[in-house]
Amino acid sequence: MIIKRTIILLIGVDMISRGAVFGTSAVFGVVLVALAFVFLSPDAVHATRQIEFDFQENQVAGQIILPKNYDGEPIDCIVFVHGDGAMDRGAFGYFDPYFSTFAQQGWCTLSWDKPGVEASEGDWLSFSMADRAALVEAGIEALRSQSSVNVDQVGVLGFSQAGWVMPKIDAAAHQVEFMVFVSPAINWMAQSNYMTQLRRSFAPDSDAKIAAEAQLDALIENGGSYQDYVRLSEGVEFFDADDFTEQWWDFAVRNAGADMTQDLAALPAMPILLLAGGRDGQVDAQNSVETFERLVPEDQLRVVWFDEAGHSMLPVDERKPMSGNDGLWLLGKVMLWGSEAFVDGYWAALNGFIAAQFEP
Repeated sequence: MIIKRTIILLIGVDMISRGAVFGTSAVFGVVLVALAFVFLSPDAVHATRQIEFDFQENQVAGQIILPKNYDGEPIDCIVFVHGDGAMDRGAFGYFDPYFSTFAQQGWCTLSWDKPGVEASEGDWLSFSMADRAALVEAGIEALRSQSSVNVDQVGVLGFSQAGWVMPKIDAAAHQVEFMVFVSPAINWMAQSNYMTQLRRSFAPDSDAKIAAEAQLDALIENGGSYQDYVRLSEGVEFFDADDFTEQWWDFAVRNAGADMTQDLAALPAMPILLLAGGRDGQVDAQNSVETFERLVPEDQLRVVWFDEAGHSMLPVDERKPMSGNDGLWLLGKVMLWGSEAFVDGYWAALNGFIAAQFEP
């Protein structure tokens, strides 16, 4: 079943980005984490330059992160592709350890506010996955056009929902050297069902609720309108019309058919890294690994499995869907501990793969 808060997430921070209401303790937690980040700023060793580029008649605003003492020599760059949600250029701080770690390696990074978020114009909820891929292509070209940054090789790093975006990028035309997939799902509806079944293993649903959720899934898969959803919510006790805005509903219906298999199989020959967590409660990581191993030639694919990693590549105690303030506290760990918050071996695998691709 897809509902507003179970659409595939980057790290569960949709509770922030979608305007959910927190209790007093959660608000205090947000303030505490923000203050800790301001004063501690782990890993923060880089320089930042602003970038703007046009996409679909709107201006997209972002940033290029560079090594602190960058002096104009040719530099290899990594372009970030967001997961789900109204994400800014730093994914609420989740990207910061990546920025700093990569800068320390001598690489630059590009990220941006999603259209309609912070300084970017437009509306990301109006996008298909193909639109999102075209946005990445526009970002790559904008990066290459910067006179102050001498861009050499470019790779793409994407999280969660980005798995449906990255294989649609015209890698040859935009000279993409490699792709890194972090916790991708293969099929939208299958991923939604995975989360539903996992949730039910912790808290079983009544037969009536299971039937109502099946109705909702069918409505989404069949392209039902928002008005159809409102009528459904009025007829059952388990849904509320406010669970979806009309924009959210249209986004879900537009993209519910997302499936990466054909696009993944059609990718040109290039190195691909898949990073998957054994305790991912958002995505069926084992299915993702099996699909990549079936569709990507063995000599092009590297898979790294982390037994204790959740969806965000942080260690978690058990495999379960994120709920409540889970995403908030995971984000707090990233802000407090930086790269040290991630599962053991993660940075060695990620940096080692990228360094091998950027070798002269």
